[in-house]
Amino acid sequence: MTRREIVENLSRLGLTKKQANAAVDTFFESILKGLKDEKQVLLSGFGSWEWKDRRSRLARNPKTGKVVELGKRKALLFKPSPMLKKKLKGS
Repeated sequence: MTRREIVENLSRLGLTKKQANAAVDTFFESILKGLKDEKQVLLSGFGSWEWKDRRSRLARNPKTGKVVELGKRKALLFKPSPMLKKKLKGS
């Protein structure tokens, strides 16, 4: 599903395309702001995004076979809610 399809679905609820577009922009900006502030973003019934610290480790370059060290970093993780998992399974 694309952003355009989301806007079109919202416009079927009686919003103009301009209003629907603004609503989608505001929604994604809110999520982005929370993630930039390194906060957990939780949408009840859908899932959550959160930052997780990854420790440094050794890895192998698959092309050259050379061992390289990957430094300490943060990874963004999405965890679906149990309700979303249930809906995706068709229950």
